[in-house]
Amino acid sequence: MEYRESQKFNQWWLWLLNLVIFVALAITGFNAWSNGADLMASVVGPLSMALVMILLATIELRTVINEDGIEVKFWPFGRRRIFRSEIKNVRVRKYSPLREFGGWGYRIGPAGKAFNMQGNMGLQLEMKDGERLLIGTRQPDKLAAWLENWLQSADEDELADELRMLKLKTLRKNKLPG
Repeated sequence: MEYRESQKFNQWWLWLLNLVIFVALAITGFNAWSNGADLMASVVGPLSMALVMILLATIELRTVINEDGIEVKFWPFGRRRIFRSEIKNVRVRKYSPLREFGGWGYRIGPAGKAFNMQGNMGLQLEMKDGERLLIGTRQPDKLAAWLENWLQSADEDELADELRMLKLKTLRKNKLPG
């Protein structure tokens, strides 16, 4: 049993804005070069913007949840593995990326840390040590339904562990000496 979600920057307005900036820098650079400016100085702006566009095209937020815990990978910024035993509380909730975290991406704000790409729905984790982490999702209903089963299986696992411990204690208590 595993939940997987992958997100990329695919907002049309973001790509349009980047394209407009790239074209403006390319025209400015070409005009400067035509008027005798150094070629290197003329291409720095368009090349820098092209690198930003390549970076945006390759950034990916991947969330994988299985019986062991949650893994979030935010390429190229790193990854985080959280074991189920570290989690105190988990829920899907609506949030304000700008107000709570200052925007999108890997963020640290008053509400804790966040990995988010777009939208305003996320998986809120509260760790046993008090840390708070939000992972953005584009599939809140699917994730909420999946979490319900995941949490139920966690409760069943804890109950099974408690029963095993109780049986061991009973066996030790009733064990005849020597």
